[in-house]
Amino acid sequence: MTIDCESLSEKMPGVAHGELSWTAEEQAHLAVCFECPAEWRLIQRAARLGESAARSINPATLSTGVLSQVAARGRRDRWTRGAWVTVLAAAAAIAVVVFAGRGGRPEQLATGADTGAAAGVDLSYSLPLSELEALDSDQLQSVLDGLDVPVGEVEPGPAPSFGDLDDNQLERVLRSLEG
Repeated sequence: MTIDCESLSEKMPGVAHGELSWTAEEQAHLAVCFECPAEWRLIQRAARLGESAARSINPATLSTGVLSQVAARGRRDRWTRGAWVTVLAAAAAIAVVVFAGRGGRPEQLATGADTGAAAGVDLSYSLPLSELEALDSDQLQSVLDGLDVPVGEVEPGPAPSFGDLDDNQLERVLRSLEG
């Protein structure tokens, strides 16, 4: 049986790592072939390249160091996120204080004078709510009266059925469902 150089090349890494061994015919081919011995020496040198580095690495020390760096990075990221949340919360609190302190009169803060009372113009703050835009003043007053009553004082009672609602109430329910 003749040994072909390609099959010998494919077997070289396995022999270099000790997984395979040469047969007598393969050893004879390595002795007479011009290209195969050069390739075999190259494979042997490449296999020995990492041996000194592998002997100097302690896997337990390496894994402990990597895990401690991962834990430290996680703690640092949590602190960074916490700092951002704190800064955003402080900014929100400042914004609430500033807007609540305006009392609905932004011109008064800018000029320092009571321009709303002097001009007789109502400069109250309005909060647009799409659910309340279509209500008339009586309906808005009933909503406001419902908000003024403390929660514990009013019994909610049974939920009304659709038959108990008048046309206006049914229309409001449908409008609220439409979005």
